[in-house]
Amino acid sequence: MPEPALQKPLPEEEQYVELMPAEKKLIGWSLGLGIVLLVVLILASGSLS
Repeated sequence: MPEPALQKPLPEEEQYVELMPAEKKLIGWSLGLGIVLLVVLILASGSLS
């Protein structure tokens, strides 16, 4: 008995969709915030020891 496919493959013309400006801005803010918080965590852990 063949296994059912969980996802149907997309047609060739629908495989890449350009990101909207709001999505690009959200990605940028998320990456920036993650890097800033990582630096803060490193500095805080260094000052505690």
